Parts: sequence; C-alpha cells; structure tokens
Amino acid sequence: MKKQILAVAVAGAFAVPAFAAADSSVTLFGQLQTQIVHHTSSSDEFDSGIRSHDAGGAGWITDGNGPNRLGVMVNHDLGNGMTALLKIEQDAQTSRGLNSGARDQFVGLDGNFGRLTLGRQNLPYATAGKDPLNGTFMQARGNGARLGTGGDVGGLGNGSYLDRVVKYSNSFGMVGLQVAAAMDNGAEGNSENSEYALSGRLNFDLGAVDLYVAHTNADDFREAGRGGDFQATKIGADWKSGPFRLVGEIEDYEMEDGTGATVRDATGGFISGTYTMGRNDFVLNLGHTRNDGSNNNVDYAALGVKHNFSNRVMAFAGVSYTSFDDDATFGRPNTTVPGAEPGTTIPVVTVGGESFTAVGAGMRVSF
Repeated sequence: MKKQILAVAVAGAFAVPAFAAADSSVTLFGQLQTQIVHHTSSSDEFDSGIRSHDAGGAGWITDGNGPNRLGVMVNHDLGNGMTALLKIEQDAQTSRGLNSGARDQFVGLDGNFGRLTLGRQNLPYATAGKDPLNGTFMQARGNGARLGTGGDVGGLGNGSYLDRVVKYSNSFGMVGLQVAAAMDNGAEGNSENSEYALSGRLNFDLGAVDLYVAHTNADDFREAGRGGDFQATKIGADWKSGPFRLVGEIEDYEMEDGTGATVRDATGGFISGTYTMGRNDFVLNLGHTRNDGSNNNVDYAALGVKHNFSNRVMAFAGVSYTSFDDDATFGRPNTTVPGAEPGTTIPVVTVGGESFTAVGAGMRVSF
C-alpha cells in the first residue's frame, strides 16, 4: 500500500511540471565534427604532415570556424499566434570542450508581424551555409575565398556572431527581409561614444533560384579594424534542379583601422557545383579574391564528396588548394639609407607566393 502511495506521489510530482509546460517546447540540439587532414605547403617554413582538427582550411590548422555546437531552444506559446523564444547555443571543440565561445544567445518574439530577437547572434550578412563544404577544411571562407572571421573582421564576416544585436525578419510573398543593428557600447565602456553596425539582407524566392543581396555598414564600430570604417556588400544566387545545385556569390569589402589606414580592400567570390547521387553529394568549389594594394591575391579550389548516412550523420573526404598567387614587394627603390655610405639604397625584397594543399576526411554527427 505504501509503495502504491509513493508511486502516485512521484507520478503527480512529474505531472504538474508537464501540465505547466503544455504550452511550451524545449529542444536540446548539438553537433560535433572532426577530421584528419594531411597539409602540404610550397614554403619550407611550414611543416607538412598529418593533423587532426575540427575545421580550418588548407594550411590552417584550427578547431575554430567549424560547425560544432551544443544548445537549447525554448518556445512558449503566448496565444493569438505569438510565440516567445529563447536560444542558448555554445561553441564546442574536441580539444577545448564548451569553453571556446558563445554562439546564439538571445530572446525574442515570433508572430504574424515577423520575428524580433535581441542578444548575441549573427548579422543578416552572414550566409556561410550557402557553401556545401562549409565547416570542413575545404570551406571557401577558411581558404580565402569569402569574408571570414579572422583578424579584425570579428563578428562582421560569414558564420560569426556579435553581442547586443537587435534583429528583425519577415517574409512578404516572394521577398524575405532581415535587418539588424549591433551596438558596441562604446570604447572602454563609454556609452557616449558608442557606435553601431547596421546590416540587412533581401532574399528573392524565384522558384528554383534563391537570389539574395546583403550589405553591412560598421563605420567606427569597435570590431571593424579596431574602430575604423567597414563596409561589405554581397550578391549571390542559389539554384537547385533535380540532383543539381549551383551557388555563386560575389563580395566586396573594405576595412580601415582607427587611424584611417586601409587594412583590407578586396573583391572576391566563389562558385560551387553539387551533383547528388543517392546518399552522396559530389561538390566542386572554385574561388578568387583580389586584395587591392596588398599584392596578396588568393586562388582557391576544392573537390569533395559527402556521404549522408542519414540526415543526422555525414562523412566527407576531399582535397583543398589555396594559393597566394601574387608576389609581395617590400622596400622602396632608389631610397638612400640614413647614415650609410653615399649611394647605399634600401634593397627591394620580393617574396614569392605561397600555396597550400590539404587532403583529408572527417565525420559530422548532429542531434
């Protein structure tokens, strides 16, 4: 008898929270990927060999810039077609666990008016997922063909996140709209000097083609060249028909540091073709970025195959090649050296371009 009473009490204890949460849903999700890659370089300064890392690119051995994450998504039904949102998502690495950084951390409202979110999230400019090889060592943004997250770009690039972002999104027939503003809270916490990053994207659903255009203006934003000006614009198209998919994207971006000196001034893009045969996707990516004034142009190519065991488990293999194909020149000809013998000039040193090749395979599991 006592056992029956105890069982009823335990069942009742669990039934109350279940009843209270009848208008809510909580989803735990996660994803983990790692890969084994052999890297080689045309330079003797780089040690060729086999590495194990989560993401990166050819010649770039890193566990960052990948798809690994663990998070929770909460939806509360408020009635009248309105839903309250909560998302907490943490970056994950096989080498550092969950201590490597935050991804989405926001609250918001979703309804007939659209979706409004506030917190840490990416800007509408980010379209990293358009690359079928995104997150692997073969990805375009990890091999110089797309605006990534390195250096002073921070959360302004593809596949990155910013704090204090207010974002609104909605669909109007064939047109999808996303706009956002991020506030840096001012240098050294001085709110009187705070600046904003403004970003927007339009998607046009043309049936087999998703056409999109995006722009970000982050002049004087703290993450843009450490307080300099930043503008970036892109246009892209994603076409699908049967087993074929073709993605093309062009970006133009310019960044200055806090003194007004140009840090990056580039135009680039990539094109990706995918052919699906059963559970296998065969992908060819080609890209090029021209860095004006830096003599450090980038050529990129990748050939990969993805095998989808299911919609949650994927293995991949392939080869990626990145070439910094222009020579870089240092020194000024015919310039005398102070204090040296008459006629002594500063030598002009030319450094040849460097290329990297990566061959490897990996696996991605999500839930």
